[in-house]
Amino acid sequence: METFRDCKNRIACMGDAATGLVESLYKGVKTRTELSVGAAFTVERDDVVTKITRISTTAFQVESYFNLAA
Repeated sequence: METFRDCKNRIACMGDAATGLVESLYKGVKTRTELSVGAAFTVERDDVVTKITRISTTAFQVESYFNLAA
């Protein structure tokens, strides 16, 4: 599994592009989902939003930014 970090360099979640499995663990709560190609998973923590998009069976795209509206 590949580790995805947010713009504050914190671990946002982990994923496997071949299967589409994405897992997030925060405060003892684990969230798991399977993404199809083109689908996205969003993690919001404090003032940071991280969006993980499965772009193919071999790669994810990661976008992370500060949510200034929060």
